[in-house]
Amino acid sequence: MDRRGADGADGADSLIGRTMPCTYTLKRIEGSRADWREETAPLTADIFPWADADGFRPHTTAKAAISGDSSLCVFMETDETELRAETNGFGYVHTDSCMEFFLAPDPLNSPRYLNWEFNPAGAMYLSIGSGRHDRAALPEKNYRELFAVQTAAHTGGWSLEFRIPLSFLRRFFPALAFEPRYAMRGNFYKCGDKTRRPHYGSWSPIDLPEPDFHCPNFFGTLLVGECRE
Repeated sequence: MDRRGADGADGADSLIGRTMPCTYTLKRIEGSRADWREETAPLTADIFPWADADGFRPHTTAKAAISGDSSLCVFMETDETELRAETNGFGYVHTDSCMEFFLAPDPLNSPRYLNWEFNPAGAMYLSIGSGRHDRAALPEKNYRELFAVQTAAHTGGWSLEFRIPLSFLRRFFPALAFEPRYAMRGNFYKCGDKTRRPHYGSWSPIDLPEPDFHCPNFFGTLLVGECRE
């Protein structure tokens, strides 16, 4: 999403759902097992602080896991059925039906975070920076292969799956390692700025008066699990 206000302000009474920062444990799996999704607990991006009058709040879930110490796997699914997918390839997708993952891989040493945004056609936008106004786009030419992007639409909604290689993250955070109990920060989002029913949902709550996903102060904790399974 891009229609977002500046950081700061109050408005706790507007929060719908949880009001405390969230924590999610990234399960460790061996290698690149295809069944990791079935054995991984989901989280829900069910907070809509800026719900429109018609109350549209698509049910959206996400799962994430560490695969063989070499990649971060992400799967998201939503029951949004009236889809918009105007953008193709690399470009702004927040105006379409969109699911997003923001990640601060090394929050103790760097304020920078990455934002992966996808529409149902697999179009992607990715950038890095410490806030909304100092970002650099990362137009990876072969992003579908690099991140193993898969999207699928069905009668009950649509889904997204991708993998983030540790080698990619180390381009920007050279010392990063998926050590047990290592804490990253991030958030999972569902939006659609120009869909027929615009909506802005998140996993970790955001206490701001207007839609704004670029607010790392409200990121939740993503804790690397201790044991491989």
